[in-house]
Amino acid sequence: MVMDVHEPDELENEPITFVNTFDVQGSPEEFERVFSKISKFMSERPGFIQYRLSRHIDEDKQNRYVNIALWRDVESWQRAVNHPDFQPHAKEIRARSTNEGHLYAPRQAYAVK
Repeated sequence: MVMDVHEPDELENEPITFVNTFDVQGSPEEFERVFSKISKFMSERPGFIQYRLSRHIDEDKQNRYVNIALWRDVESWQRAVNHPDFQPHAKEIRARSTNEGHLYAPRQAYAVK
C-alpha cells in the first residue's frame, strides 16, 4: 500500500471543507427531502465541488446528521450562502432542525493509492 502524504504548505490552494451538524425535529425523511432541495441549489453555485450528508448510525441518535461539503475557496462558499435565493432554503431547513456549521482549511492529507 502506497500513501501520498501532503503537509500544510502543499495544501494552500486545496478546497476548504464546510462541516454542518444538524439535530432534526420531526421526520428525518422530510428533513432529507428539504436537504436535497438546498443541496441542488448549492451544487449549482460556482466553486461547489461535492457534499455528503450522513445520518448517525446509533438508533437513539438517528435525528442527528452531518453534512461535509467541499468548496473551491471561502469566497465561493460565502457567495453561495449570501445569494438572495439561498435564504428561503435556509429558512426551510431551519424549520426542521437546529444546526452548527464551520469552515475548515486543509492542514494534512493522506491518500491510499
